[in-house]
Amino acid sequence: MGTIRKISDLQLGSISTSKILSITTSETTYIINSGNRALEVTNRSTVSLIYGNTSVLVNSGGTLAAGGAKFWDNVVDNFQMRFAVNSAGFTAVVTIHEYAGD
Repeated sequence: MGTIRKISDLQLGSISTSKILSITTSETTYIINSGNRALEVTNRSTVSLIYGNTSVLVNSGGTLAAGGAKFWDNVVDNFQMRFAVNSAGFTAVVTIHEYAGD
């Protein structure tokens, strides 16, 4: 039997941009820099973070637990994500890494 090979598009090169954001109950919109095609968000706080494309406080796209990370690949130049903390008085600190393609 021949070798099974999975073809993937994970040749992302190195991290091109890194940012640290403080997220509160006010929605924060993050727009990826032009030319980058992958995004990794790490929640470095002790509270959960909610994220989505629109109105995350009303209709969350997902939850990023404290200490968790999420990776989006093959994004386009106008990719944007909204973040917020669901608990008043708390702040989530997140690290964002953007990757450029080879």
